[in-house]
Amino acid sequence: MKVPHTAWIAVPALLVSVFAARIVLTAQTPQEPFQPYPPEGPPQPEQSLSEAFYIWLESPVNESEVLEGSEMKLRWRAGGPIEKVRLYYEYENCRLAGKSRGTVGKVIGGSMLGNTGEHVWKVPWMDTHRLRLRIAGYDAQGGRLATDEIGLFYRPRQLAGLSGTFIAVIKERQRLYYFVDGKVIHMHIVSTAMAGYTTPLMKPGSYDRRRGRMGQVFSKTPHTRSRLYNCDMYWWMAVTSTGSHGIHATTPNFYSRLGRPASHGCIRQHRADAKILYSMVSIGTRVYVF
Repeated sequence: MKVPHTAWIAVPALLVSVFAARIVLTAQTPQEPFQPYPPEGPPQPEQSLSEAFYIWLESPVNESEVLEGSEMKLRWRAGGPIEKVRLYYEYENCRLAGKSRGTVGKVIGGSMLGNTGEHVWKVPWMDTHRLRLRIAGYDAQGGRLATDEIGLFYRPRQLAGLSGTFIAVIKERQRLYYFVDGKVIHMHIVSTAMAGYTTPLMKPGSYDRRRGRMGQVFSKTPHTRSRLYNCDMYWWMAVTSTGSHGIHATTPNFYSRLGRPASHGCIRQHRADAKILYSMVSIGTRVYVF
């Protein structure tokens, strides 16, 4: 029997229709790409808000400043079964010639505190210009559940209210601070005048009949020599207009005396520290001595 010519045309057309339908169906139902589980295994159901636990410091904020002697209100927020907190601060002691002198860490309040959301802290003296403040939250069994940590700048009480760029020396502590735009960026161990000699108190605009104007960097030179005391003074910066007193490097045989009064009136530093300060300070920079 002969198959009509038109039938041969219809069969391929039917096959084309079916093939097209399969293409459309495949396009409408794409395959999901393979998603392997992360290393910790299959995803876990999310905690409800009532079960979640967290803690963070609200005040002070990160990179803010604390003032010696101030009563600072520490505030935090916590969630979940946190019943106790521990507040803790840590800092590195002022370095000498770039070398570490150890770290200090202390618990605020002396022990665990209740999770009240705030605690008043009287900021103590610290031999640093930077510190870390930490808080940890604990459950009733003493298990630690959450922590938070921030960095802070530290300012001695004598320097309260000072702004801009300046050098400040605190004779009581035998420390020098260098501030730029209101932020302390360097702190050095120094020696001021020993008994029988004087490092005069000063601030910008101060005047002394013998020493002249005081309270700024009047001149600077990498090296000069004291004819009176027959000694070299590297990285010299005069803080009186007559040049009677200045900030400079001491000699190695006096390094062991840094940190206590030992000079004839000038402000002595380790040579490595003096070089750093000299490189950063411009003539005209304000100088305070307390």
